[in-house]
Amino acid sequence: MPDSSTFTLADVVNEPSLKLTAVVAGDGLLPVRGAHTTEIQDPGRWFEQDWVVLTTGLRFVDSAGPDPIMASRLVADLKAARITALFFGIGVYFDHVPAPLVDACRRAGFPLYTVAAQVPFYVVENFVNQSKSSPDSYLIKRAMWISNELLDSLSADNPVKALIERLGSACRGTAVLYEDSGRIVESTGEGPTRLIFNEVAQHEGAGPLDIGRWHVLARSLVLRGTGYTVAIATRNSAVLSELGESLLDTTQRLLGAINGINQVATSRERHENVQLLTSLQDGISVAREYRHWERMRVFRMVPYESLRAIVASTIGGTALHAPLVNELMERAMVTGLGLLLAESGRTSDHTDGLHAIVSNSSVLPEWLDMAGKAMDMGLSEPFTDLASAPDAFREAETARKIARRRSRASGAAVPVHGTIVRLDEVDPATWLLALRASPMTEDKLSAFSRELNAEAELRNTVVCYLALDQDVAKVAKHLFVHPNTVRYRLRKAEELLHGKLTTSSMIANLHLAYQDEILALQEGHKE
Repeated sequence: MPDSSTFTLADVVNEPSLKLTAVVAGDGLLPVRGAHTTEIQDPGRWFEQDWVVLTTGLRFVDSAGPDPIMASRLVADLKAARITALFFGIGVYFDHVPAPLVDACRRAGFPLYTVAAQVPFYVVENFVNQSKSSPDSYLIKRAMWISNELLDSLSADNPVKALIERLGSACRGTAVLYEDSGRIVESTGEGPTRLIFNEVAQHEGAGPLDIGRWHVLARSLVLRGTGYTVAIATRNSAVLSELGESLLDTTQRLLGAINGINQVATSRERHENVQLLTSLQDGISVAREYRHWERMRVFRMVPYESLRAIVASTIGGTALHAPLVNELMERAMVTGLGLLLAESGRTSDHTDGLHAIVSNSSVLPEWLDMAGKAMDMGLSEPFTDLASAPDAFREAETARKIARRRSRASGAAVPVHGTIVRLDEVDPATWLLALRASPMTEDKLSAFSRELNAEAELRNTVVCYLALDQDVAKVAKHLFVHPNTVRYRLRKAEELLHGKLTTSSMIANLHLAYQDEILALQEGHKE
């Protein structure tokens, strides 16, 4: 270990175990008083002069390409803070130092060195820091830096993603946030994320785990009643022993803080959400469309891009659970789905459910799959004219009625999952049937089928005949009777109906009268 009174840049870069390579060589006599890793945007204000800064280049990852302006600002910030040198870890995000950063260092005459991929940053930090200060002092400083590094994620557009990325950078490996189900919320690094979750789930509370060449440490936590697991993995076991618990402690507290911030934001968003959705349902003038599109930007909706209206009701008349609503809104935020949503209370006409306007985007089907597990849902045809929103909701209500009828036609006393119907995918006959709810329409259909309904055996045979494509052989097989028996029953039914079952008008009338039974039989026959 070098003598503390003469510790210089040359002492560091000439140490063989650190495997440092000069990109922009610096004056070997420059003093070095400490070293630390950081990925925050303005690192200069966190350091005393004469320190070495280590980075993996995370700040350049999210841009379309390494930004020359960002690189110049970084170098200027470090130079103004009188930082001794910048050490860049290759093999994490970049195989080489980004060219704009190299150019900025050369123009400023600022020392730049690479750290080999196989050398953990903590090796460089320990070499420098433990030679210049007592171990206790260094540990205190390191804990503060860890907190500052991770705290910086709170200002990001997606704080959870930023936090996990910084966590992975701090351990120079992989960081993952899982739901209890194993779904990955966010992750960074190249570790075996699925294998990590399986091993952590089997050895909960067992402490550090070894998975092949990876050393893993995990922590369970609960946020708003939902369980999560945060895990870090590195190929250097010393990282876990020295940093693991501190990293996970800080991450757990920050996730709690992010959750609290999100709760406030969600509460405010819901209030504004309901107000805006109600305004659109009531109807707005064409002159007010532009103003409403601007308000909808907050809810991830792009002006004049396609929307759909949704009307949904819970299956079996059960209450709409608040956790499901929370999950639907959070999933929309995570996936970037534009969403305006309001719960609809139970009335004489409707069970519990929701009304919504959603972006007709590629992520919509995933969101619908989640919602459709508990609700029958009707979607309007796509629209972009906000003034037509009331008409879109009427379309969605028609589609919801079709979805409800299909759920009932499944034959289950209480369906285990809902049905989703998009009105633009509905055929004209089904659409007309959805509008048949008036008493006069029901009376007319009842009068038409009254005589046939009095003969249950003939009625069932006719329903099978219509459901099975008017194929006598299929009907006979389904009813376990001879085909001639089917033909006899169909002739008797024609006498009661005063018309031939082969005519298009008779088929249309019977389909109107017995749609639910026909749908149920067709669904059962598919199985």
